[in-house]
Amino acid sequence: MKNIRSANESDGEQIMELLDSTFGPGRYARSVYRLREMRPFVEKFSYVYEQNNQIIASISYCKTIINLQSNGLLLGPLAVELEQKGKGFGVQLVEHTLSLINDDSKFDFVIVVGDLDYYERFGFNRIEQDIKFYGPVDKNKLLLKSIKNDLLFEEAKSLDFS
Repeated sequence: MKNIRSANESDGEQIMELLDSTFGPGRYARSVYRLREMRPFVEKFSYVYEQNNQIIASISYCKTIINLQSNGLLLGPLAVELEQKGKGFGVQLVEHTLSLINDDSKFDFVIVVGDLDYYERFGFNRIEQDIKFYGPVDKNKLLLKSIKNDLLFEEAKSLDFS
């Protein structure tokens, strides 16, 4: 994992260019950006994949809470240069950061808005309960990975993200 390192302040411009090329300006209209506007990224889990002094992939997380009692993280954005997709750089970033989050023991869960076909390999599953999110979201794309086994919200009829 010699190409994976913590993101730092000097990476900001390259990461923004990567996000622009990957997601375009429409990304700001997505519900997950409402959370990102309220809460900064957790620097401890912001990482990049670098090759030849170029950032070709990045990952970040921000804090979220379920039902005012369980602390978690929202994964994203995970971005990979379009020409580099499918080469495993995103997978390596997700695996690396989820390992750090597991070792940290401060969070109960991680959520992501993404495709189950991709995120299932990391232990993410669809949420069965009704949800109240930061804005409109496709319930089939809102995925959760439990970090702790005794989650307080597992039996809840609905999940309120705040």
